Amino acid sequence: MEARRLWATLSLLDRQMLDRDGRMAGNVDDVELEATPEGHLVVTGLRAGPGQLARRLGARTFGDWLERAHRQVDHDGTDHSLIPLSRVAEINAEIRLSLDRTELATYHVERWVGDHVIDHIPGAGHAVE
Repeated sequence: MEARRLWATLSLLDRQMLDRDGRMAGNVDDVELEATPEGHLVVTGLRAGPGQLARRLGARTFGDWLERAHRQVDHDGTDHSLIPLSRVAEINAEIRLSLDRTELATYHVERWVGDHVIDHIPGAGHAVE
């Protein structure tokens, strides 16, 4: 992807992400920034998933707790909430990723809620996906 100048708050935050197959994959909750030797900040990744939005809104303790809880439930300890910029295929009205949504923290939460909450509601087995 060629470098271009964007306003991260307008072009990235809260944008809908689509996976490589065009399926909804959550929203961008925060961005990962890195300083260049010249002192400029560049976006190196996107963050989405448990705790990310809470941190951005100032609830750092709650956000940290949510992320830790998610990692314990997920059991593999991998940070699925970080999406490297190299995995972003296109930035337009939505953010298109070169990942499958099952590789993202947003999907892991959706799957857990489905397995542990939704599936236990009477009649949920007949719900439309």
